[in-house]
Amino acid sequence: MSDPIPVGAAAAGTPPAEQPALVRGLNLWDTTLVVLGLVLGGGIFLTPAAIAQALPARWAILTVWIVGGLLSVVGGLVYAEMGAMIPRAGGMYLYFREAFGELPAFLYVWVAYWVIQAGSNAAVAVGFATYFSVFFPQLSTSRVAASLGPFPISAGQLVAVALILVLSVTHYIGIRRGVRIQGLFTLLIVLALVWLGVGGLVAAAPGPPTAPSPLAPVSAAGFGVALIGVFWCFYGWSDIVAVAGEVRRPERNLPFALIAGTGLILLLYGSVNYVFLKVISPAELATVSQPAALAAERLFGAGSKVVISLAVTAAAAGCVSAGLLLGPRVVYALAQDGLFPKAFGRVHPRFHTPSFAIVIQAIWTSLLCFSGRYDQLYTYAIFAVILAYAGTGAALLLFRRRFPNLPRPYRCWGYPIVPLLLVATSLALAANTIREQPRETLTGIGILLLGLPVYFWMRRRAGRSES
Repeated sequence: MSDPIPVGAAAAGTPPAEQPALVRGLNLWDTTLVVLGLVLGGGIFLTPAAIAQALPARWAILTVWIVGGLLSVVGGLVYAEMGAMIPRAGGMYLYFREAFGELPAFLYVWVAYWVIQAGSNAAVAVGFATYFSVFFPQLSTSRVAASLGPFPISAGQLVAVALILVLSVTHYIGIRRGVRIQGLFTLLIVLALVWLGVGGLVAAAPGPPTAPSPLAPVSAAGFGVALIGVFWCFYGWSDIVAVAGEVRRPERNLPFALIAGTGLILLLYGSVNYVFLKVISPAELATVSQPAALAAERLFGAGSKVVISLAVTAAAAGCVSAGLLLGPRVVYALAQDGLFPKAFGRVHPRFHTPSFAIVIQAIWTSLLCFSGRYDQLYTYAIFAVILAYAGTGAALLLFRRRFPNLPRPYRCWGYPIVPLLLVATSLALAANTIREQPRETLTGIGILLLGLPVYFWMRRRAGRSES
């Protein structure tokens, strides 16, 4: 078992010199692009309809996006201190292990590796295939390419699996190579959002938006439902701490990437939604499946639809690439502690990546693409993800009390109000999730509990190896 974090802080848990280890290959630019890539997965193009259904007023829609963005910035301040203080692979697993003990930390990794990351990566990969088929209709998800017994396999599913395998290879052969490829996709979506946001702000509207039809008034319950949708559009930035062990000068680069990244995303999302509402009424927005394409067409002409389709395709590819970074790093830290098979903690001697964990993740995520159950898995994990946010805020408060002398290259601005705000809002969202999605929440808790026998089995194995 590795030493507790406070002993040796950043150096604790490092493999012996003769064993291959992860390397710090990500600079500030790379790290910031990963933060952006983890968030910009196309949700901004898909969720505005659901948010407009919950909130029928322009001011309410813009307000919920601003509130969600500010909460992400608040979370970024908390994670910046934790990541700079504990710059090691594993991220939230390490925080939970020291704050709450091995079992909660293990259960977080159990859900993160097998459900959260795999399910979300599979879902976004199939989304990539859907938009990719706009340019290559023969590769549509509705076109059956083969059958495995009674289970049809679509051409789009094959495209999604191909994307996962290719991107997994790029991460296998070196973290910087994989991140540079991901960064290219992310830059494309950032440029597209800047074009849509800034261009839409200065472009003259073709005419007043369609008159709104009668909708229910704005309510606190509707705001809460909309906030969950906004929350998922911003979700992902926190996972950068999982690769903290591979970031150069993490005491500087991690805080900057987190704060600058979440701030930039807030500006992009806010400006784009303002542009949507400039040419689309809330009532119409509630019925539109592709608001970005509609807004771009009204502002810039029919040809702009192609630009938006390319942007969503690039966003999905970049988000999958960034997402594939995370699972292997958290399970690597778990294996280093003897709580998962040793193979998951293996580092490739040439490429210095958690090679075995990357391969298993690629296979599992590909199977989820074929199964068609990825969306359900991700929905079931919502509750656990929200609790992880609350847990990190609570861990920061506990660390300040338990380990006041631990080096803190960056100290959370607004402490203790900021971490308390993160905990309070996360718990409020968790309560709303229980109320609005009780079946999915209970299923997610069931998946979490499936990790219990695995934990106790691995704990007994670790105890025998130490004796």
